Amino acid sequence: MDFKTFVNSVILDMVNPAMWLMMSLAIVYFLWNIAEVIRKSGQPDELAKFKSKAVWGIVAIFVMTSVWGLVNILVNTFKPGGSEVMQNLPVFHTGASSNFEVGNSAGF
Repeated sequence: MDFKTFVNSVILDMVNPAMWLMMSLAIVYFLWNIAEVIRKSGQPDELAKFKSKAVWGIVAIFVMTSVWGLVNILVNTFKPGGSEVMQNLPVFHTGASSNFEVGNSAGF
């Protein structure tokens, strides 16, 4: 196994699933805190605590999504030659045609 194959397999087998897991956990964390805000609406002290946590959940989701977008832009800018890693990057579809899409379009 050469170095390029090793790096590709590490990214495909470890980094991509970890990224999906972290994004999923951030969304669950945000939704849980929103539910707690609704549930604790009569208790001002608890309400402030959960509002703060919900805001930090939004910040985490924004940061992860921004980094994801920057990676897609960099991949498209440098065109690494169609390696397997680049073909399997997750893609956000906005509905508009874009030149920034990389990878497969299977449900993303």
